Amino acid sequence: MSEEGESPSYGRRLSAAVSPREFWARAQQYELRGLWDEARSLYETILDREPRHVPARLRMSRFEQISDRYLASKEHAWQAAEAVREHGSTRHIGYVTARLLEFAEEPAVVSLIESVDWSDPNVISQSAVLAQQLWLAGDYRGALRFLEAMARQVPAHPLLIFTRANVYRYLGDMQAAESDYEACLALSPDLADAHWALATHSKARPPLARVNRILDALSRVQPNGIEQAHLFHALFREYDAADQREEAWSALTSGAEIMSRRSAFDSLLEASRLEALIRMPVSLPEPAADAEIVPIFIVGMPRTGTTLLDRILSNHSAVRSLGERNDFQAAVSEASGHFFRSPLHGDRLQLIRELDFKRVGQLYEQRVRRLAADGRYVIDKNPQNLFNLPLILQALPAARVLCLQREPADACFSNLKELFQGDAYPYSYTLSDVADHCLRVRTWLRYWKSIAPHSVRIVSYEDLVRAPEQTTTTVLDFIGLDNQTALHEITRNSAPVSTASSSQVRESIHERGVGAWRRYERQLQPLLARLQVQ
Repeated sequence: MSEEGESPSYGRRLSAAVSPREFWARAQQYELRGLWDEARSLYETILDREPRHVPARLRMSRFEQISDRYLASKEHAWQAAEAVREHGSTRHIGYVTARLLEFAEEPAVVSLIESVDWSDPNVISQSAVLAQQLWLAGDYRGALRFLEAMARQVPAHPLLIFTRANVYRYLGDMQAAESDYEACLALSPDLADAHWALATHSKARPPLARVNRILDALSRVQPNGIEQAHLFHALFREYDAADQREEAWSALTSGAEIMSRRSAFDSLLEASRLEALIRMPVSLPEPAADAEIVPIFIVGMPRTGTTLLDRILSNHSAVRSLGERNDFQAAVSEASGHFFRSPLHGDRLQLIRELDFKRVGQLYEQRVRRLAADGRYVIDKNPQNLFNLPLILQALPAARVLCLQREPADACFSNLKELFQGDAYPYSYTLSDVADHCLRVRTWLRYWKSIAPHSVRIVSYEDLVRAPEQTTTTVLDFIGLDNQTALHEITRNSAPVSTASSSQVRESIHERGVGAWRRYERQLQPLLARLQVQ
């Protein structure tokens, strides 16, 4: 009962004369007051009378997510998308496509945006969002077409230019990307994302040329917010490139402190969940030798060479890379009916115990087939699949898992100096948390290598950059593929790159990252002590 004595079914008993607009206004008021049952009932009433009401579909999708009902939540999102497609309800298209991305339905996002009239005022008003979503969905060429269409209809907009810069960067047009980042900042000098992206993309010429404008932006943004964190990380990059290490470290720690407060990472909780996961009994099927699809999972801590190995292997004529995707998590969610991110997120051990692994495998392969219709060897390069190993190996007997491992100090430092988008990798912003996480990862990898040696292989980053041909030959033999020449020449791989390494992997393989932590050896002493590095 509500404070006004209304039951949750109140909305269904309202007069048929009440319009959906009035239902909506009242439901919004209920949400503001925290009366969730009453709000939900009114949204349901709206949909009873107007099934194609897009905002109500989206709100119901969120309510079902709060209730951990994955399939019902996804169905509401699909119905919202169909309403946009069939009835031209473009007013809320950006919200719909954003919701579809949460279900890893990138093909549906692309299809929906392509289906609408790009001269529609609603589409134009949401063009910055829609362009970004085409980019996030991996349709880089489509994003460029959309951006070109918008450029003919709207004045220069910093967010549109910023998205175009990101698209060029992922496609490997380094000069065009830098030019657009600069154009974006000329229009919006305080756009923190653009400062950070440019600093990670290319070095200033001359060194420190960008520092003053970053400092100016820092003086104007809200303290302790995500924009300030981006600017501090950008400042670190600029000072580091100029070898001003004291200033660089000060900027890095300032940005990391903001991110650490935002993430509230619990290292002890992660440790306990990982221990419970290791203790959980697993039943590993025999590796399949004649499967139609051989998924190749490249996992590991980020910034440990996962993108590099992906670029090498996808040079092979029989291998197709899908990039970093969330298809396995989506398959687990659909098979279980519950939202799933990782065994280390929330209390998901019981869900895993009851999981139909065969169904997970079928759903995952269906997703792969949508993206690689005729490929047999398909790379899924999402580092966050690292802790999904027990699920992957039970759901996909043909899978091969390549686990990148980098020397601990370098692995930790490479994570520490990165600002990860979307609150990913929250352990990476303190010396103690990143060290403890790294040690847990090494224990985890040793465990799986010991119990599933035919499916899991540890690949050394140092071996990969020092002896790429020999290391690649060993990896191919493990996967079951013949060797081909010059696979390590990654500069001839023209496929898009959508990771934090998107600029770096356009270069030839080099060893500059080996021992990179030594530049900050004094500042990293607490981390080195925790890792017991001599």
